[in-house]
This record gives sequence, C-alpha cells and structure tokens, in this order.
Amino acid sequence: MLDLLQPLLMMFYAPVRAMGLVRDRAPLGFAAVLALLVKVAYVFYTQWAYLGGQLRLGGVFVVFAVVSAAVGSLLLIAVIFVPTLCFFTNLFERRGSFSLVLQQEFAPLASAIFYAWVAAHLVAFPLALLARTSGFEADVIAQSQQLSEAFIAQQQMPPEAVAQIRDPRELVGSFSLMLMLPFFFLWSIIAVREVFRVAWLRALAAVVGGAVVIFLVSPILRQLGGLLTSPFLLVMLFLLLRGYFGEVMRTQRARASFRQNLEAATLNPADASAHYNLGLIHLQRRELDEAKERFTRAIEIDTDEVDAHFQLGRISRMQNDPAGAIKRFEEVVARDESHAQHEIWREIGATYLAANQYADAEDALERFLERR
Repeated sequence: MLDLLQPLLMMFYAPVRAMGLVRDRAPLGFAAVLALLVKVAYVFYTQWAYLGGQLRLGGVFVVFAVVSAAVGSLLLIAVIFVPTLCFFTNLFERRGSFSLVLQQEFAPLASAIFYAWVAAHLVAFPLALLARTSGFEADVIAQSQQLSEAFIAQQQMPPEAVAQIRDPRELVGSFSLMLMLPFFFLWSIIAVREVFRVAWLRALAAVVGGAVVIFLVSPILRQLGGLLTSPFLLVMLFLLLRGYFGEVMRTQRARASFRQNLEAATLNPADASAHYNLGLIHLQRRELDEAKERFTRAIEIDTDEVDAHFQLGRISRMQNDPAGAIKRFEEVVARDESHAQHEIWREIGATYLAANQYADAEDALERFLERR
C-alpha cells in the first residue's frame, strides 16, 4: 500500500518521476478506487453546508447520490478522456492502429490520469478553504447568480432548468471544480508525456484535444443525468466490456512484470532467472530475436538453466530451424529427461515432423506417450 501511495507524494516535488512509477507499477483498480474516494471526500468538504442537513434527513440516499456523481466523473475520464488522449497522441506520433494503442496503453495511462485527478483534488482542498474563509468564493458565487438571473430573463427556459441554474449547490460545485481543473490538466500533460514518451508540445496538444472533446460532450451527458450511473447500466457495461478490460489488465500486469525483471537484470546482470523471465515476456510479444538474446544470456550465466534451453528450441522451431531446435532439445534431455512432465518429447516429435523425419518423430512421440 505504501509503495502505491509513494508516487502520489512524489507528484508534488518530482511529478515526472512519479508518473513514471505510476505508469510502470500502479494497478488501475487501485488508482480508480483512490480517485473515487478523494472525489467523494472533496464533494462533501466543499458542499457540506448543503449536504449536512440533507444527511440528517436521508443519509443513505445522499451518500449514494454523491458516490454516483463521482462514479459518473470517473466514467467520463475512463470512457472518453483517456481514449481521446490515446487517439490524439497516436495521431501526432503514429504507433499503430488506434485499437492496438488503446489496448496497450489504456491501463497505464488511465492509472496515471487517475493519480493526476487525486493530486489535483488534494491541492484544491486548501484552496477551497482559503477561498471560503477569504470571502472570494462568496463573491464569485454572487456574481454568477447575477449573470444567471440575467440569462434566465433573456431566455425561455423550463422551470426545472431554471431551478437547476439557481441551485447554489450547483454554483459551489462548479466553483470547486474550477479550482481543481488547472492542476488536473497540468498533471495530465505530464502523464501523457511519460506514458507515451512524446515531446511536451505533443502531450500538451493531446490534452487540449481531450479537454475540447470533454467540453463538447459534457452538455449531452448532463442531459442524460442519472442514466449513466444507474446500477443496471454499470452492470451491463461490466458484462459487455469484461473481456476487453481483462485483456487490458493482463497487458498492464505484463508491463509491470517486465519492468520488475528488467530492474532485477540491471541491478544484478548475473541473475539468470531475471533474464529468463524477460525472455518469456519477449516471447509472449512475439519478439523472437529479443527473447533469444535473453534466453542465451540466461544460459551463459547458468548452463544448467534447462527452461532457457527449452525455449530456445521452441524459438528455433518457430524460425524454421529444425536442426537448431533439435540441438537445443537434446541439451534439455541431457540435463532433465522428465522436463515439464516429459513435454520435451512432444516438442522434439513436432520438430522432427516439421522436418519430414517421420521415423524420428514417431519415436519421440511414442516416448512422450509412454511417459505421460
């Protein structure tokens, strides 16, 4: 827990480094929950004059309404703002199809943006207190009310819309939001730069593009109101997007694992297991040359690293080099004939089969079946 909160503290004195840590290590789920808790606390803190009395009358419903509104804000970030940032960044610096970039970078970028959201709210807490005690908040709200009344007088509006505009809680909420947003967008620029490794100007352009999209869609989403945060809709979205977000989370875990093993290999170049694990990650990404280099390095450190020999044999077979594959598999058999419950014999059989050496393939596969 402390390791996950450390980047949040660093946001205030080393924001670039903090975003790098969030990108590599912070789980998306933890970042989202932290953002939700801070948002709910900020709403109660800034609107307590209006919510305090309502809590005494219907506490559960008031808390549910505040939490639902906070969930709506986070959904707006996760579903619109983060994908928009991915789109504009990929537009400025082409990295592949939008769907591929979104799959690879959604989780680290969303985690970084949620941390930016949390840090911005933490800065806004004392600013809100200062604005209230100095009377600045009251002056701004009074001026806003005057402008609202002038607008209402010029427009034909339904009664419910007029009531919403005149609601002082809405004005306080808007004022509190304006205290937080500049810091949020500043940290968002750092997040985009660190996640995508782009220039500052491109990160700024991506965030500006995302802000414009949010500004354009906000009135539409506001009209939908509570529909977006209804429990039924949230459950449906979860069921529909469960597979996609599962893949996103697996990608983030793979990134974190890669980072940890890379650090281990850097701190201790003689750590064979770290090089082997890095090789597995490269192999999963179909980066065969990089995987081959890591497995070879693991064997140079420890010649009895049987799994590395096995994976090099598999890579040779993928690269249509049956002779090289057989040589590697023979190294495995010489060291551990029962490797992975005799899985080695199936790989040898498949390699001989690909090389049209049917007698050898039959012999290897028979050994595999005998030992199962």
